[in-house]
Amino acid sequence: MNDTRDNILAPEEPVPPSELVEGDVTGLRLLRRARKLLRCLRGCADHPNRKLHFDDYVLGLLLYFFNPVLTSLRGLQRATEFSMVRKALGLKRMSLGSMSESVRLFDPELVGDVFREMSKDAPAYRVDPRLNDLGQAVTAVDGTVLPALPRMTWAVWLGDRKRGAKAHVHFDVRRSAPTEAQVTDANASEIASLREHLEPGRLYVMDRGYRSLELLQDIVDADSSAVIRWRANARYEVIEERELTDMDRAANVVSDRVVRLGGKRIRHKLRVPVRLVEIFVPARKHRGLGRPRKRVSADKRKRRMPGEPYTLYLVTDRLDLPAEIVGLIYQSRWMIELYFRTLKSVFNLRHLLSDSIEGVTIQFYASLIATMLLSEYTGVKANKRAYELVALYLQGWVTDEEFADHVARIRRAASKKS
Repeated sequence: MNDTRDNILAPEEPVPPSELVEGDVTGLRLLRRARKLLRCLRGCADHPNRKLHFDDYVLGLLLYFFNPVLTSLRGLQRATEFSMVRKALGLKRMSLGSMSESVRLFDPELVGDVFREMSKDAPAYRVDPRLNDLGQAVTAVDGTVLPALPRMTWAVWLGDRKRGAKAHVHFDVRRSAPTEAQVTDANASEIASLREHLEPGRLYVMDRGYRSLELLQDIVDADSSAVIRWRANARYEVIEERELTDMDRAANVVSDRVVRLGGKRIRHKLRVPVRLVEIFVPARKHRGLGRPRKRVSADKRKRRMPGEPYTLYLVTDRLDLPAEIVGLIYQSRWMIELYFRTLKSVFNLRHLLSDSIEGVTIQFYASLIATMLLSEYTGVKANKRAYELVALYLQGWVTDEEFADHVARIRRAASKKS
């Protein structure tokens, strides 16, 4: 006689991580807001065989970003098979083939236009008051590499098998939101991308990768300004040596000069005089257990350990600003680095869902929309704590009252830091 107690007490067979159940993707109320934003995409190059609409595909990407259970395109496709998901978001079941093929038919810039319109309505957050009265919008510009698979031949980077896509982003510091973006292969020029998307009325803040006399002149011609980190051995002719104030010295400013930048052969490329501000960055205590060697140059003599003191050379065409404000403006550039970390670590942008440049661009634009939706939901800058709260809320583990209470806590914590 068989003993049924063994069957009763036996543990249940574990469900593979890729196998979703309908309860894993409940609580989709907040994503209905995205449906309204994406209505303009309806009817734009639908999949000819399966009628996959552009707005449905992008909405599926937003579901992927806000639900940690979904880790692949196949998992996202499986989620669209559940009636609760289809009813809550107004989606139809998507096939894996149509999701893979349709990205070559969709125009990524249509999604880019959606995020650009959202960025115009992004609220201004509290920043250092000295950045509010500059007369120009402080805009950090930088690029980040998204790792790609070797079969993505368009994303040539290093060697024969190293592939990568580069995302070029313009980031409004005061609004803490992207204003412009472009996706290219990893070897594409960051300077050329910025030159293509220059706008008037901005104060562009850039690292040394954008060091170019021609670019600086183009920015001035576009009725904008720039603060760029320059090399220490730059050649220049001193026009005026400015006297440092007590505030400048307190900000570790070493010197403030008005110069004619460049040697005699290339000086004609920049027709306006600029400021060269030298700032000493003191040593700081290293955080973490290890002390990895940071490679800042191919020349071993120019490498330095993290936390070691160094001197910063900043070039700007704004002759009216105090030297300490120039340093403060460049310090705000770090916000775009934190934004890249949020995209890659929180929204899993290290994992690309498509092999084509069109699909990667759509995914990246959708991730920018996701960050702005997160800020809209919580009223704070997109960060990991806010994402965790919204993700749990979408999963149905957090009630409306608890959501409102924790949002208030996050806002109070953010106000204390700013």
